Amino acid sequence: VLRIVSLAATTAGLLSSPAVLAFGPSGHRVAGHVAERYLCAETRAALVPLLAGMTLADAGLWPDTIRRQPGWEHTRPWHFINVADRGSVARAARKDADNVLAALARFEQELGDESLTTSRRGIALRFVVHFVADLHQPLHVGRAEDRGGNLIPVLAGARETNLHALWDGEPLRLPGGPGPRDRARSLPGPAPDEARRWQAASPTDWARESQVLRRQVYGFRRGRDPTVLPAAYLAAARSTVDRRLVQAGVRLAGRLNAVLGPAGGCPDEVASGQPNL
Repeated sequence: VLRIVSLAATTAGLLSSPAVLAFGPSGHRVAGHVAERYLCAETRAALVPLLAGMTLADAGLWPDTIRRQPGWEHTRPWHFINVADRGSVARAARKDADNVLAALARFEQELGDESLTTSRRGIALRFVVHFVADLHQPLHVGRAEDRGGNLIPVLAGARETNLHALWDGEPLRLPGGPGPRDRARSLPGPAPDEARRWQAASPTDWARESQVLRRQVYGFRRGRDPTVLPAAYLAAARSTVDRRLVQAGVRLAGRLNAVLGPAGGCPDEVASGQPNL
């Protein structure tokens, strides 16, 4: 059963909570900033009351801040889906309704339901923003046996972490690098035709992409724990994470435009990502 709290409590919880994981707080913000460039004017207007003074870049952080709080522990399985290397993503999603694909579909439906209160739709928006990004992190479509890489200790430079946390992106950030907004602006976006192809893909497609990327994720030789990851591996991982964040942002905008935008669709030029820079 979905538990709903007030929008005021939601915002307060976000502002008072410690730093969070799941594509890292900076990664979620990057995806949100990218998405802002691809929104229709009508979508932007519809988001204003639902965001309640927040930015889209910050909205996706909240689902991580509350999943260990009393009354919200039931949301933990909504952030991932376990699939074997050659397993069917669709079959795994049908097997257990407590997974990120099912949760995203449920909250997209609530976001578009104008019979619900603004508060409830605002909470749905936060989950949608978060889960779109989570599906683009390869280890949120993970192997059950190592808990999506959480049980594999690694060394990234001098930093000890685990494989899942590494691909959340925070350990890959370079010291003194740009903040999330500037990082989002600096990442190359897709050409308009590619942006439309990205947005035409379904969430199940995104999950399959993450499943395929696990070949890269696990593509290092295990040594003594923690395994030292080569510089080339870290550089390639950083590049892949950046691309997945751009894809997440472009696709998030597509989902929000479809739910909240004009009935006839957005103007074609929105696909360029240029009008809203």
